Amino acid sequence: MRRRIEDRLLDVRERIDRLLEEWVDDEELRSAWRDHLHNRAPEPDGPEAIRPLVFRGVTEAGSDVEVREKSGDELEVRIDGALIERVAAEKDFASTVATIRVNLDGFRAEETFSASTDALDALARFLESDDPPPWDFASELLADGLIDTHFALTPRGRRALAART
Repeated sequence: MRRRIEDRLLDVRERIDRLLEEWVDDEELRSAWRDHLHNRAPEPDGPEAIRPLVFRGVTEAGSDVEVREKSGDELEVRIDGALIERVAAEKDFASTVATIRVNLDGFRAEETFSASTDALDALARFLESDDPPPWDFASELLADGLIDTHFALTPRGRRALAART
């Protein structure tokens, strides 16, 4: 029984190390997390929690608009970094066909994407084949809201791929 538990513990440690490698860019921060998990050191301050990006765009006046998941069905709308409102409008951003335009507080915003062409190409190749996920671009794709933490394509990711053709 003790050996089985030890084997399971080693499997968990390997999985944690793999996840830290994939999602935390800073080696010092990875080391601090390992220290916390293995040696009961204090919990590190970073990285910031992932708050999935649902929409990013620019208004006609040049203001940046971001809509992120807050909790459950609630979305948080920010214009130029300032919190404007919290809405329950997940279905409004569920379109997967093409880029969307949103009217918020009298402002009209057109969707934009910040992921590089290389990242989008790698994502498209991954979806069209049986190749492993393009881990080199995982942080970039996640930050732009194109994939979730399981490397599944989000509605925003589908819109980004549709917009590039």
